[in-house]
Amino acid sequence: MTASRRPARELPGDPARLRLVYTHDHPVEPFDFEDTLEQWHVSVRLFHGEEEECPQGCSEACERAIEEGTEIGYLLLCRLRDYTADNRWEAADAESGDLESIASTVLDPRTGQYTDAFDEAIECPVGDLLILDRVFLDRAWRGFGLGPVLAAEAIRRLSGGCCAVAAEPGMAEWPDNREEASESYRQQARRKIAALWESIGFTHFQDGVYLLDPALRQPGDLLAQRREELLELSQAYRPRAASLTIVREKEQEEQEPAAARGASDQQLHAQEGWLETIGSVRARDSLLYLQGRCKQAGWDSRDKRTALALAADVTSEADLRELGAQLGDVHFGLHKAFADAVTFSADSFDVRPFREDPGQLGPLAGVWVYGSNLYGRYAGRSHGVGEACQHARSLGPGLERISLAQLLELEDFWQWNGPMCSFCSGWSGQRLTEEQYTHYLSATAKPRTTAP
Repeated sequence: MTASRRPARELPGDPARLRLVYTHDHPVEPFDFEDTLEQWHVSVRLFHGEEEECPQGCSEACERAIEEGTEIGYLLLCRLRDYTADNRWEAADAESGDLESIASTVLDPRTGQYTDAFDEAIECPVGDLLILDRVFLDRAWRGFGLGPVLAAEAIRRLSGGCCAVAAEPGMAEWPDNREEASESYRQQARRKIAALWESIGFTHFQDGVYLLDPALRQPGDLLAQRREELLELSQAYRPRAASLTIVREKEQEEQEPAAARGASDQQLHAQEGWLETIGSVRARDSLLYLQGRCKQAGWDSRDKRTALALAADVTSEADLRELGAQLGDVHFGLHKAFADAVTFSADSFDVRPFREDPGQLGPLAGVWVYGSNLYGRYAGRSHGVGEACQHARSLGPGLERISLAQLLELEDFWQWNGPMCSFCSGWSGQRLTEEQYTHYLSATAKPRTTAP
């Protein structure tokens, strides 16, 4: 089944026309798990305007794009139907490891029914489950903020009868040099992708799986915001829109005058610049990060102002536990966002040079470190704060605080079988002042003579 195509709606100031084409096919008489697992391929297609002329003149490709469009990306979604004769977890497991990873978090593998934790997290936990499996865009169309709004539009049309939408943020493709994809690189990539999904209503559930509850008003409100931002962005990109009517070859893109890109690139940076602060260790990025999170989320406006005011007043000597306590009963998502804004996750910080030679710490010796069990006094591992891992703690009086120099002296903490969490490394640090950051860059840039 393929959705029929009608004349595309033109975005103000943008001659390029984007449409989503939904495709799903199945045999008349289902077999195996096809009655339970329903897959949808959503093609993101760019249609050429019939009255539009490309700057370099139209070609045969333009004619085809008028009738059929040019695919510039796609989305894959999977619907796990309830009330069939199949176990939904088994259906997901038979299809792919990615689907099984999500299904095993929200479903009981023995029965295929929703877990108790899922029942508590969702407003009305009765019905089908929609899984956002993959969102992919060609390189020429990345960086425009299209991914979340396209996903939200597809979810809006496919989530009828579903009690929840699930997704597991992850890297869709590897960098050209796979050696660059360190664990820290992958963690930061996942956090950036998770932030994009949060901008359309997803919230973290368990084990890296995020849920969107279509019964709530928030996803609809966030979709309206994303639509408005897309319209504003399309106007800023008017000089580039015509040249993107057909996806260009790389060498043609390189010939494009920089002046023609300037204004639109600045607008894009203003829209999404905060995403670049994810994983930052610098204190100067704290407020920009929190502003970006607050802009996209549906938290109470008064709570947002309180959190932003606290973040603006943070100093290197402040006890972040006291500031966290001042946030009171605000939404737990805002608590986590504030913690991520004023601290850095241990996986973003290269601690190896300083473990090898603590004498290199310099101004970093006094950086405050926060964790739930830094000294190993209690059963279980230590965890950082914010969204470093699923067991991360909220900023509050229950945390321990020591200096980075003191943490390096805790030999038991660094032992393989010690209290350190393998996901968040067991601690979070207070973001660095400019002096500390400059020293950090200098120290980590030096070649190491000993093995890590």
